[in-house]
Amino acid sequence: MNREKVHTVFQNFHCDVTIQPIELDLPIIFQKRYEFAKLEITKKTYLLMAEKRTGVIENVVKQAQVVEKQTEKEVILVFRSLSESDKKRLLYLGIPYIDYQENAYLPQIGLLNSRRRKNKPLQKRFTPTEQRVFIQLLLMVPGMMIDIQEMSQLSGLSIPSLYRIFRLFKGRGWLTNKQKSYQFAKPKAMIFDEAKPYLQNPITELVTITESDLLHIKAEVECLPTHLEALSSISMLAHPDSYGQYALSKKQMKKIKMTLAQPVFYGHRIEAWNYEPIPFDYASTIFMNQEKSPINMVDPISLYLTLNDTEDPRIEEEVEQLEKKIKTFLGG
Repeated sequence: MNREKVHTVFQNFHCDVTIQPIELDLPIIFQKRYEFAKLEITKKTYLLMAEKRTGVIENVVKQAQVVEKQTEKEVILVFRSLSESDKKRLLYLGIPYIDYQENAYLPQIGLLNSRRRKNKPLQKRFTPTEQRVFIQLLLMVPGMMIDIQEMSQLSGLSIPSLYRIFRLFKGRGWLTNKQKSYQFAKPKAMIFDEAKPYLQNPITELVTITESDLLHIKAEVECLPTHLEALSSISMLAHPDSYGQYALSKKQMKKIKMTLAQPVFYGHRIEAWNYEPIPFDYASTIFMNQEKSPINMVDPISLYLTLNDTEDPRIEEEVEQLEKKIKTFLGG
């Protein structure tokens, strides 16, 4: 953390502050990833928390909340710089921050003239159908032009239904059209980044089942690997669990649930999603580690969404790498 720059930021806001080193009893993962300092201002003490290396903004926010609970000190995040979308996200969530470019949101001392708000659910998120179509558009449409007939076959939706969804995406600045022909209005990686507030974890229910139940399910429907089983296949994460982890749609789960055995404590993990899981061929893509065999699993964007709230730092690091690979695959 560059304390001189932090001090300069506060001076430019005409705030008299004192910044001092501080020792904290925190897990080693926090000491590796962040620098901490004590900030005294207007007779109050805060904890400055700065990244040592750039990470995913959602993970930084989650870890700051953990630090607040463990230290019982209010955290102000410190960044070298922030994108416009990250600044808007922090402002929406009510997370105090400063950066070295003199951007700041400090409701504790009245900067930006706003009060700190509790985290609250984001409004106007995608419906399950909209989210599934959005993911298919990003991952499975080559180039910038969208073939409406091919999208209809891919999604299983009628063309009028797709046009309604495309108009929504156009209204958010992601698509443009001429004579009913749609194309992407921005690079796909940028669209993915802008769409994060509208995306949600598709999991609606978790069930643990026996081996015999799994064989019965596989005879009825396609089971796509997900969760840590999928993540370990495309990362350095070790996953020694001998049980499988699979995703089904909520509709598929409802059909087979009546025939399942009594709940068990140990067995195969089944996730019920609010849309039908999208098969993705990881062979010959940037997602696949060379030493691991390619496999069809749930798509990487949905996988990212199901794991993004995990508080295990070991998994968080791999999820960050997954997000980077998604953006590289999309062209950003």
